[in-house]
Amino acid sequence: MSGYARPLNVVIGVNGIGMGHSVRQSVIAQYLRDRGHEVRIVTNGAARVEYFRDLGFTAWDGWMPTLLARGDRIRTSDAIRDNMWQAPVGVTKHLRLRRMLRETGVPDVFVTDYEPNTPRLAYHFGRPLISVDQQSKYRHLDLPAVGRYARTADEQRLRYFAPHVDRSFICSYVPLEADDRRLEFIAPVIPDSVRTTPVTTEPLATAYFSRYFDHGPEESVGTLASLFRQYVPDRALRIYVQPTEIRNLRKYADGKIEICTFDREAFITDMARSEAVFSNAGFNLISEAFVLGKPVHLVPLPTYDQHWCAKVVQEAELGTAALRIDRGAILDFLNLSRQLGGNVVRHRDQHLAVDPRERIASYLESLPAASPRTLAPSTR
Repeated sequence: MSGYARPLNVVIGVNGIGMGHSVRQSVIAQYLRDRGHEVRIVTNGAARVEYFRDLGFTAWDGWMPTLLARGDRIRTSDAIRDNMWQAPVGVTKHLRLRRMLRETGVPDVFVTDYEPNTPRLAYHFGRPLISVDQQSKYRHLDLPAVGRYARTADEQRLRYFAPHVDRSFICSYVPLEADDRRLEFIAPVIPDSVRTTPVTTEPLATAYFSRYFDHGPEESVGTLASLFRQYVPDRALRIYVQPTEIRNLRKYADGKIEICTFDREAFITDMARSEAVFSNAGFNLISEAFVLGKPVHLVPLPTYDQHWCAKVVQEAELGTAALRIDRGAILDFLNLSRQLGGNVVRHRDQHLAVDPRERIASYLESLPAASPRTLAPSTR
């Protein structure tokens, strides 16, 4: 930072079922900290709180209401029923957050990533609210339905989480446009450790499948392992799953097929040396695969977000997608992997090369709270 600008006090709110949101925001938080700003985190769940504390940040556990869709929308009756018993504890937790911020220093600005705590805190303290996420495109753009999935529930959830934001930075790995000047589309936020990972191409495929409520990874893991064993015996396959799933899925390992407990560093290293990547259709994983120049075959989980991501990837010819692991789709993808990989590299170099952290930080530093000091710093 210039000596003429006051360091900012920033609180970043982070949501998410997996760790994709947390990884993105940890990269932004560390970048802001390196520029001299104070950053604190509001998230939900013990694992995410511990993740940020291990990185040296003050992190608090906030309340995340349950807002599940039925059909293509969130229904008021469902929201009341799902949150009736947890609301008193959740509200108490939020009021405690408010008190702690008042006692330890009211932030200059709040940043939200798909969660409701920092917006309420920003409104209460009268501070600017900035969103940095990838879901806000579902709120601001009239995107079409994908099969039986529509953006309605995502839009409802976003409007509940943050009825108003002062500016929205929307991460996207494909070019998007909007007329609203408060919106700014940026490339995905990718850790330096991913961008600098050595990239090779070996006879290896890497896969990662996760759980979404009762939609688990077993069918995808079992079928993909069987297909590789029968039709692609010359290639190794490493399938990563969460620790809670490994016990039931180890039985599919055999010869060149490994079933591994998810470890982020090992997964990125394997992905960087693979010729192909198989996964659900999570935004962060797709973005990191593209930065590494790897094509993806996607099996989306039952959300609009994942089905939209899979659809866009296939339309841009950066990978393929299917509703489930299918022999024909897998073999077609592997046959096209070299061509698709070339498409990914060209797309990456054109659209994903710019690191968006500088733009985010510069905007935050342009806010009135970070205005220049009246006196220049002493040169003594």
